[in-house]
Amino acid sequence: MLPFIMGGTNKQMKLLFPSLTLLKCRPLERSSEDVDIIFTRLKEVKAFEKFHPNLLHQICLCGYYENLDKGITLFRQGDIGTNWYAVLAGSLDVKVSETSSHQDAVTICTLGIGTAFGESILDNTPRHATIVTRESSELLRIEQEDFKALWEKYRQYMAGLLAPPYGVMETGSNNDRIPDKENVPSEKILRAGKILRIAILSRAPHMIRDRKYHLKTYRQCCVGTELVDWMIQQTSCVHSRTQAVGMWQVLLEDSVLNHVDQERHFQDKYLFYRFLDDEHEDAPLPTEEEKKECDEELQDTMLLLSQMGPDAHMRMILRKP
Repeated sequence: MLPFIMGGTNKQMKLLFPSLTLLKCRPLERSSEDVDIIFTRLKEVKAFEKFHPNLLHQICLCGYYENLDKGITLFRQGDIGTNWYAVLAGSLDVKVSETSSHQDAVTICTLGIGTAFGESILDNTPRHATIVTRESSELLRIEQEDFKALWEKYRQYMAGLLAPPYGVMETGSNNDRIPDKENVPSEKILRAGKILRIAILSRAPHMIRDRKYHLKTYRQCCVGTELVDWMIQQTSCVHSRTQAVGMWQVLLEDSVLNHVDQERHFQDKYLFYRFLDDEHEDAPLPTEEEKKECDEELQDTMLLLSQMGPDAHMRMILRKP
């Protein structure tokens, strides 16, 4: 299951739901007027601003509205899924068990307004967790066949909206969070950092250099605002500075990119950041072969980070004092 990060306030949602009750009708029972009303209301919520109109229209045609009481188990870890969900109101607990028993399941995070889950239905893999409503909750549900059809037709629009791992929208204590694995970066993120560093050295080498500030010299570092500018220029999948900040935060969380004073939040400001490879004084320059590989992998790397960025940005905001 991958989270889909949205926005929206409780007030917005309460204003929205009278129209969304039309989603209780079977799709074949919805008139064109019904679909237009649902479409208009969904567009008014910030959560759906980035949806391509055609995709949003199809969701209006095939989506269902669910209103669940507190304590309802939506599905269990190990089940084969049949639906994809988006949280419109309320919240749901994500519970994981290390054994076959559901009695020892531990809540690892809570999905709040703006998260979605259930992409495992694309390849029929078992659910990775048990989902239980934490309070009375309202969901948008799309059945497997319809979701697969949407994915096949609108993959280019949906790919950037699905982002691993689970989105932690609300947390109780630090013990509720998925452990950080002692801050050891994954191979994918390590590779992503190398690709971006090589691309910068190849295309804009002036960005990585020694810099002075308040009589102190900081070796081989970049400026936050310049990194954001550069990322927006490299790919069409980055649509805003906020999105780029989230993508750089992915690298910062895994210490593949570091603030020179070890701040844990990436900022679009005149602050200095250094790639992991540049922590060493004898960091090698990329070879021609590495530059070629970088060019081939850069867009896939950008897509990966764009998928992970929304969650990283959300975690960054939640961690701020």
